[in-house]
Amino acid sequence: MTIRLVTDSTADLPPELAEKWNIKVVPLYVNFGQEEGDATPKTGAVETLRDGVDIGPDEFYRRLVKSSVLPTTSQPTVQDFISVYQELTQKEDQVISVHISSVLSGTHNSAVQAKNSLGNSARVEVVDTTLASMGVGLAVLAGARAIESGANFDEVLKEIQEALSQLRIFFVVDTLEYLQKGGRIGRAQAFLGSLLSIKPILTMEGGEIQPLERVRTRGKALQRLSKIVEEMAPLSEACVIHNTTPEDVNYLKESLSHLLSQDKIVTARLGACLGVHVGPGLLGVAARSAS
Repeated sequence: MTIRLVTDSTADLPPELAEKWNIKVVPLYVNFGQEEGDATPKTGAVETLRDGVDIGPDEFYRRLVKSSVLPTTSQPTVQDFISVYQELTQKEDQVISVHISSVLSGTHNSAVQAKNSLGNSARVEVVDTTLASMGVGLAVLAGARAIESGANFDEVLKEIQEALSQLRIFFVVDTLEYLQKGGRIGRAQAFLGSLLSIKPILTMEGGEIQPLERVRTRGKALQRLSKIVEEMAPLSEACVIHNTTPEDVNYLKESLSHLLSQDKIVTARLGACLGVHVGPGLLGVAARSAS
């Protein structure tokens, strides 16, 4: 029996890694043109694009900063997942589907509904990671390595859960404006009073975005981000995540080089559906402790 892994586009898995490990990525949707559900659009018809398929990061961030109306996002449909699960289980016997926090997105719920609709015809397990971006991605990769090592279904699922217990994600945003507009700000709402004068460092706890620290400049924020990750040592792997500032990636990778060899530090680009909510200028680290 073969085990297949499924995730969604918010995992921000670099395409070459998804291909290498045979991971199926189900795209979310980004909607340009009007507020989702607006029956009387003022800016024309809605343009609905599949994250990472119809629109890549370069085009998305170029359009984001020019758009007069903030794009919206929507989860994959139940039918999207049914189609994927049916395709895989026709050839394979078992699927583990690993997704963004159910607090942030309805993606997990769509996957669960799809699983339930299949009944007992196939074994599908859906995992709510309570994380986002490469916090999800590193957990999926842990599962892929377990499959390669010959682990059975339950062992792969256990490896993914163990990875999730060891994973943290931290990130710096240029502004909380996009998180506020998108309604994904969580307890980071407390930082809004200093919106213009700080560079907030955020994390995820309990499936939602949480405030961690306030720093006055971006340079200091990146230095502090590195120190926060260092406090997790020893590490087994990490990922540096960016969206519009690739020049910052090398700084963070070098600052982590005394903790991990470079081949243990992946670089990923934040895609459109998370980019809607954080805006340009994000830099983050997903890190897995070694214990």
